Amino acid sequence: MGRYFGNNLTMKIWNQNSKDKNSAIDNFLSSEDIALDQELFLYDIDASIAHARELESINILNKSETKKVISALKNLAKLFKTKKFKLSAKYEDCHSAIEEYLIKELGSVGKKIHTGRSRNDQVMAAMRLYSRAKLDEINFINLKIAKSFLVKAEKHSSDPMPGYTHLQRAMPSTWGLWFASLAESFLDNIDLISNTQSWMNINPLGSAAGYGVNLPIKRDISTKELNFKRKQLNSLYVQNSRGKFELELIGSLKQPMLDVRKFSWDMSIFLAQEFNLLSIPSKYSTGSSIMPNKSNPDVIEIMRAKYAVIAGHYSELENLISLPSGYHRDLQLTKRSLIHTMDCVTGTLDLLPELIKSIKVNVQRSDEFIDQGMMMTDHAYELVQSGLPFREAYIKVKSDQDSKLISKSLSRKNSSSGSPYNLDLKVLKSRIKKLS
Repeated sequence: MGRYFGNNLTMKIWNQNSKDKNSAIDNFLSSEDIALDQELFLYDIDASIAHARELESINILNKSETKKVISALKNLAKLFKTKKFKLSAKYEDCHSAIEEYLIKELGSVGKKIHTGRSRNDQVMAAMRLYSRAKLDEINFINLKIAKSFLVKAEKHSSDPMPGYTHLQRAMPSTWGLWFASLAESFLDNIDLISNTQSWMNINPLGSAAGYGVNLPIKRDISTKELNFKRKQLNSLYVQNSRGKFELELIGSLKQPMLDVRKFSWDMSIFLAQEFNLLSIPSKYSTGSSIMPNKSNPDVIEIMRAKYAVIAGHYSELENLISLPSGYHRDLQLTKRSLIHTMDCVTGTLDLLPELIKSIKVNVQRSDEFIDQGMMMTDHAYELVQSGLPFREAYIKVKSDQDSKLISKSLSRKNSSSGSPYNLDLKVLKSRIKKLS
């Protein structure tokens, strides 16, 4: 048993007697697995505990053996959490590390744990449990972001803001509208991510390498134990869905990152000296290495750039999974795309609530931007309310150019629901309350 555990050339669980070892090839095959598996390790333990209970139900493990296996797995989880057990290059992956630990602790009993499963369904179970937990974390942050934007929307509900289309002055608006638009968008992101989370919350365990096993595995046990919504039925489809689920997860995470990119673009424009409509604390900026006068909104710009990273992972994964049916080692790389995406999204979104709270609106400067020309559409509607058909009112206002006829009264008194002076924030508050 010593040669199985003791050195950097640990024997592989799939080929224990091989003497033809090559560290360069081993490194190439394992790639980033050990680093990435740090994120999956505890979830793999949870799935192994559930699998042990299934093995007990078909008498592969007796009650005493099951108790020993589960106790050892729980102890391993504690050791990992306290950094007393570390994944390292001597392990091929987290699955091998767990199995080796059980064999070391329990001998022949530990050698039973892999009965009825493959690393293929093992890693998918861990990834789905990991994804489910990470999406909960991301949606918690999305909710904090939505709340932060809503607070700002309430505070600046009537403060003037120039409205732009094509980056040209268009109509008068309010900062409340801008902040509320982002609040509503992040609430929609929560709904989208939750739907995706529910869709992928199905149990792959029991599919093995895509063709099941010749054992009456009671898959409902692990489904219930791990709180999956249902078991994924067809064993081949389980393998074929690897990458499909991850692609959809990344796709749903692109949405809040798209919002971050749009928000960052707006901030970059409104923070510029030529606009000077908003300001943020200096901690979000850096100076220039050559120009003493510069204060660059670097945090905003890196936030904006992060969407490109996520889009890159999406494209990477989309191309990666163009494969025939069944498992292929290519699919190992799906972990990289998914885990890096999760880390990137979480790290970016986590900065937003405090940043949003820190934004200061230059109300006076904003009001100065709203010139008489921007009031022409409102004036057209004043004429409509007096009985003139809209198209005639449009032509009259466009040709009239009489600024004295233009007023700010209409938009403030008669706005439709959700428009600059009628934000309907109570609806957003209600959605937030349901999610809190």
